[in-house]
Amino acid sequence: MTRVSAIVIVLMVVALSVFSADASALSCCRKYTKGKVPMHIIKGYSIQYMTRNCHINAVIFHTNGGKNICTDPTKDWVMDGIRKLRDKVQAISKKHSKV
Repeated sequence: MTRVSAIVIVLMVVALSVFSADASALSCCRKYTKGKVPMHIIKGYSIQYMTRNCHINAVIFHTNGGKNICTDPTKDWVMDGIRKLRDKVQAISKKHSKV
């Protein structure tokens, strides 16, 4: 009975590790969006680095509507968008620190 339990546990661990690897591959950007993203719909961003499962570097803009948009970090408009978001955060920080 102990041997069967050990085999079941090993199989469960293997299945979970395969599932989590597949899930991380599905959650990464595989291609960039075409065209510019309007900055008024962006509430934040995150950065994806190239890994074994995610084959491109990307800036992922998060929209007010809950979507994630994969963008090319080498594009000037993407870096301008990041600067605008950082400026917004700094303005809010300064305003909050004066209160």
